[in-house]
Amino acid sequence: MVPDFAKVELVVQQGQTDVVQRFEEFKRNNELDGKAVVESGKLILELEGVSAHGMEPDNGKNAGLYMAGFLSELNLDGNSEKFFQFVAKYLGKDSRGRELGVAYADDITIDLTINVGKLSYSKDKGGRAGLNMRYPVTTNLEKTKEILNGVLDAEEFSIENFSNSNPHHVDESDFLIQTLKKVYEEQVGEKAELISIGGGTYARSLKSGVAFGPLFPGRPDIAHQKDEYMIIEDLLRATAIYAQAIYELAR
Repeated sequence: MVPDFAKVELVVQQGQTDVVQRFEEFKRNNELDGKAVVESGKLILELEGVSAHGMEPDNGKNAGLYMAGFLSELNLDGNSEKFFQFVAKYLGKDSRGRELGVAYADDITIDLTINVGKLSYSKDKGGRAGLNMRYPVTTNLEKTKEILNGVLDAEEFSIENFSNSNPHHVDESDFLIQTLKKVYEEQVGEKAELISIGGGTYARSLKSGVAFGPLFPGRPDIAHQKDEYMIIEDLLRATAIYAQAIYELAR
């Protein structure tokens, strides 16, 4: 998920009022909500972003990345300054991996996307960024890792943990795809547009499995959002489509 909240505690040696003023200006310029308060001698800054599914980071406002962008412009101590400047430069406004040199897209699936789901920094433990990279089915993953490691090494960063779940793709000519396409067109009366998404669904458990609805064209994608809902009319339409699909596949 794209994080919608970020909080930082700063020990400001001097110029605290200036930091607060810059923070307020930063919020206005980026149309963000948040607050700055002083507690126990520390300046606490909070930012509220907009959450979104991690498969498309650009649909949200990553509060952590915005906070990192603000902090990168302050005169911080050596290690923290380097960390936040790295995050701001390579991840701050680029969800496609262009700055990291790993951008890639094909005509089959999706653009490569990078979602920064977690950001943390402390004086004792240093900085960590949790990245979720979703990549097209034709991506050369080993080459991508090689490029990424090269950038990280040059900046004196490293990958602490790496796990992989391969992309899942079913060809349009597959019996399942053709059947579901036929059912949709008969039920809705419109041509079915076959798409690829970056979301990881249970469909990957089956060799020929695919996600099938229930989001209709023109409806907002509110998956995993606060107060997630479904319009009753759409639920009934989807039920009819699923019923026919089950019948067609089972007979």
